[in-house]
Amino acid sequence: MKNLFLRALLGCLIAMLAAGATATSLRKVDVEQELGARYLVGDMLTTLPVWPLYQRDAERPDDKPQLRGYAFESIDIEPVRGYSGKPINLFVVTDTEGNYLQVRLVEHREPLFRSEGGTRKIAGFAEQYPGLSVRHHVDIRGPQAATSRDANQAVLHGVQAGTVTARAIDKTMLQSVTTVLALAPEALENHGATAGKRAQRRASDVEVRALGWAQLQSRRMVDTTQLTRAQVEAAFKGTRAAGADSEAALRPDELAIRFDVALVSLPQVGRNLLDDKGWRLVEANLRGGEAILVSDSGPLSDLLRGARGGSLSFTLAQDGKPLKFRQIGYDEGLKLPADLRARHRLFIVDADTPLDVTRAFELKASLQRRYGPFPTMFAEAAFPLDYRFHGWRATLSSWRDSDWFEAWQKRWWEIGLLAGALALLGVVLVRQRRVTASARRLRNVRVPFLLFTLVGIGWTFQGQLSIVNITSSVESLAGGNDLRFLLTDPMTVILWLAVFVSLLVWGRGTFCGWLCPFGALQELVSRLMRAVGVRHRRIRHEWDRRLKWIKYVVLAAIVGSIWAAPSATEILVEVEPFKTAISLYFMRDWPYVAWAVGCLALSVFVYRGYCRYICPLGAALAALNPLRRWGWIPRRDACGQPCQTCRSRCDYQSISKDGKVSYQECFQCLDCVAIWQDDKQCLPLVQEKKRTVIAIVPHKEAA
Repeated sequence: MKNLFLRALLGCLIAMLAAGATATSLRKVDVEQELGARYLVGDMLTTLPVWPLYQRDAERPDDKPQLRGYAFESIDIEPVRGYSGKPINLFVVTDTEGNYLQVRLVEHREPLFRSEGGTRKIAGFAEQYPGLSVRHHVDIRGPQAATSRDANQAVLHGVQAGTVTARAIDKTMLQSVTTVLALAPEALENHGATAGKRAQRRASDVEVRALGWAQLQSRRMVDTTQLTRAQVEAAFKGTRAAGADSEAALRPDELAIRFDVALVSLPQVGRNLLDDKGWRLVEANLRGGEAILVSDSGPLSDLLRGARGGSLSFTLAQDGKPLKFRQIGYDEGLKLPADLRARHRLFIVDADTPLDVTRAFELKASLQRRYGPFPTMFAEAAFPLDYRFHGWRATLSSWRDSDWFEAWQKRWWEIGLLAGALALLGVVLVRQRRVTASARRLRNVRVPFLLFTLVGIGWTFQGQLSIVNITSSVESLAGGNDLRFLLTDPMTVILWLAVFVSLLVWGRGTFCGWLCPFGALQELVSRLMRAVGVRHRRIRHEWDRRLKWIKYVVLAAIVGSIWAAPSATEILVEVEPFKTAISLYFMRDWPYVAWAVGCLALSVFVYRGYCRYICPLGAALAALNPLRRWGWIPRRDACGQPCQTCRSRCDYQSISKDGKVSYQECFQCLDCVAIWQDDKQCLPLVQEKKRTVIAIVPHKEAA
């Protein structure tokens, strides 16, 4: 019956992914009230939900008001999602140069900060942005960090347990203001025209991370091919032009020609390599195609002739098919090292023979060497020019430019410790019989690991998984979005990956029994109270079976509310005390603290009562139990009949009378595995030990 229910619940979770989206309704009168008499507020632009702001010259009040900036709500421009998976909405005022003039939190749905005090923390963080600009590099540090700012850098204090939220606000500011500055001038110029499609950003407006020459080379965005004198000479061997380079025999390893190749039609390459005029030149000539910049330098670069009979000294192909391209003159600036003096050629690959930049292509340079007095008397040798910025390199580069990648870099030591702990746990579970060879050995492994889970994963790394991760993911997918917002928290991502793997192998118990910080806190409290003589009570089997259904009802209510009553979801998820006890260290409004303390008190009298009977996250993981492929807990034929030791000693009451283990309720404590191989506790082993025949060898008397 329960398995049928779990399968149905899992099916509902998958089937209920249908969409919905929200929008704001900021009005001109709202903007006027917000700004007072400081600005004259124009009408909202036709193709962009932005209000232009004007000011009169105090010395010439009769002149036409001058454009000073723009006002908007960020959710209408760049709806960046926070920890909850929902956008954080800010009212933003910026001048025409990208300086932040005013920032105010309008709305958020972050689960950790629903109270007035929590909202004040987020609002206080956002209020640090006036006085900064899109040109500032913002470094978000701890909640108590000292702040500082200069013309280019700014250090801001963060929000306790709100790292993802703070980063989302920072990204919201940068992207929304950059988008407005890129689109508003054109939208303002066309203001008053018939309303049409909303203005869209061009590729040139996309933000790119600033990269230097060395970084461009390390990512293979600029790929270099170097040919020595010996290599060039070997290519002409057997032709009438062989031996023309007398220096090749004296200095065979000297650089002859160097080629630098870059696919400059990609914004992250072109905008870092070309100057502004060069980038505009590329954009003007693309017409849906691609652009490749080839620079050559070195003592023998004069062997590269510009053209011969209308053809270039380069060939381009992909998948064995030649591609057409045309060369345009390029004499604009390039961001090259000072010591690199090169000639530059810009090739435009037309759209009628398209180049797929996500796959490899073959670019070859043809070196021509004359051997006679006439221009037609020459030999030719072709050399492939490598360019490897595609496939996994391009993907990795885009990752390295992402906000989440920076977050992972900053937390490298935490990631390393967590990965080590997960590897250790994997060894423990694989070598469970050795770990459980004695109850003492098991205790010496389990208790320190639970302490690490609580103090390390929970309070230090802030790695408490939550039902909010599931609800925000479901809402995001239902709204047609992806799950990239989760990537800004590496602990959450790594732990969820570990959970998914462990679900297939061992079931929900790996997380609930070993990796849940609040679960670890409950168990450690129970062990401490047991040490002072306070023992928990065992619930009657029939009542235990009924109470375990409560968590599934709670889960169904939370998931159902996502569609039936979205505003109620934020309240229902507070059934989890994780945020209060782990994320905020019990420093929260008293109702939340009281609930968390109550759940801990329950675990003193009913062993891990919250986990077993209330936890919706545990219910969600238990609902995925059909995915488990192995029954890893060892059993004997005598388990359940006649032996009941494991069942009577199981604090989670997850073993039935017939000796079968209910994996959806098992927390993987390994106590039963320790009993299974203990010849003083396991009845079959005890009986076998009693039946052991000791051979008596008669003593031979001396002759």
